Amino acid sequence: MLLRDEDDDDKCDLILDQYLPYRMAVIAHLMSTGFSKRYSKDFDMTIGEWRVMANLGHLEPQSGHEIGAHSHLDKVQISRAVARLEKKGWIQREGDTVDRRRNLLTLTPEGRRVFNSIGKMALDFEDDVSASLSTEEYAALDRILRKLSKRAESLI
Repeated sequence: MLLRDEDDDDKCDLILDQYLPYRMAVIAHLMSTGFSKRYSKDFDMTIGEWRVMANLGHLEPQSGHEIGAHSHLDKVQISRAVARLEKKGWIQREGDTVDRRRNLLTLTPEGRRVFNSIGKMALDFEDDVSASLSTEEYAALDRILRKLSKRAESLI
């Protein structure tokens, strides 16, 4: 939380552990890292690779640009993840018939199997993380996150 000195508009005391964006970033990092420990050893997959696969598992085909918009990965991260996933045989690249400059990505049948396995792990991880919340608290958290997300998007 940012505390302002009423006598001095230029002076403030930013207490990082109380600053909402920082707290959310720390929680996101802890959750992402915690979940990656569950799938990385079984599937030799990075967080970036999982994010690419998760996007394709939800909606395909997609371009790397579209995946970047949803996953908040940069072009280099997407490029590396796509190359590794292609090498593993979990995704395939096809030219877009409408825009020949663009490639569309889809999961292969083996990639779909891997996605389904990790997807179940993701839901179990979510259950583990949210176990300390009541049903009402979880619903309230969901509403609050939607509100904060919508507001943050409007400020970009």
